[in-house]
Amino acid sequence: MTANPLYATNWSLRLATAEAEYANAQARCAATALGAPGYQAAQEHLAATRAALKAARLARFPLIADYAAFLFADLPADEDGFSVLPDFAAFTSLAEAEAAYERARQRQRLGLLAQTSRLQAGQPPGLTAFAMADEVVSTWRHFGSAESGITCLVSFHESAGRYHVCLAHHWGRLHRQSNEAFRRIASQLAAESIQLLAPETAPVFEPGGHHQARNRELIRTANTLAGKFRFYRHLLPEQSLREEFAFVEMGWNGTAFVDPDWSAALYRSLPEALYLAAATPQSVPSLPEA
Repeated sequence: MTANPLYATNWSLRLATAEAEYANAQARCAATALGAPGYQAAQEHLAATRAALKAARLARFPLIADYAAFLFADLPADEDGFSVLPDFAAFTSLAEAEAAYERARQRQRLGLLAQTSRLQAGQPPGLTAFAMADEVVSTWRHFGSAESGITCLVSFHESAGRYHVCLAHHWGRLHRQSNEAFRRIASQLAAESIQLLAPETAPVFEPGGHHQARNRELIRTANTLAGKFRFYRHLLPEQSLREEFAFVEMGWNGTAFVDPDWSAALYRSLPEALYLAAATPQSVPSLPEA
């Protein structure tokens, strides 16, 4: 059996250090508004600490086979109650074990309808947003409380003087308050960005601030910037549920978006940048305590 090249006898110390650095990077990202000058650097630092954390977590397995056994132990049985497991001893690299696990997990999640439930990757006709992959910034972000909030993949692209934001999440994650949750998230992202672009508009977003006559000019500035935002929703595919990508038209009431229209534009393909972003892992795999 192949030895794990990342194995370290002091893995628990490395793991504690990596977890602390990752937590600090997450806090830094949370404090950096979407599109801010330091936003890209914060995301790159987060990616680096995420990779370091994964390496530290992998350091506890002496053999590649040990890691493979851990991965597949978390994979539920198929609907018929049976699972066909690979020969863990045959894996010669961590990447090979992970690739096999991801293939098995993908088959279970999407089932036999995987091919028909996915959108084709390609720029929708008439849509310029998200067309330049190197200009699109994507990151997983949690909104709301840890218990009742939602984690979305937020993709941002500034194009032709407009700010395009796509929120990707799995079917059903917004539950019964789907419209309200999407509206709140879009409003939060817009308010953060408006105050970043025009810090003087902060009084508008204070309680009752958009009703005060002294803020008239600031309200105009905030409304103008809000008018430049375009929001999209990307529903990730699930078993028997088709992937969807749509433009969501909304009104602006001075401090928040209202009345989302889910039928504004439903596209038949998904921009390559969003397709690739959705394929990136949401987080590093969690491991049981020693």
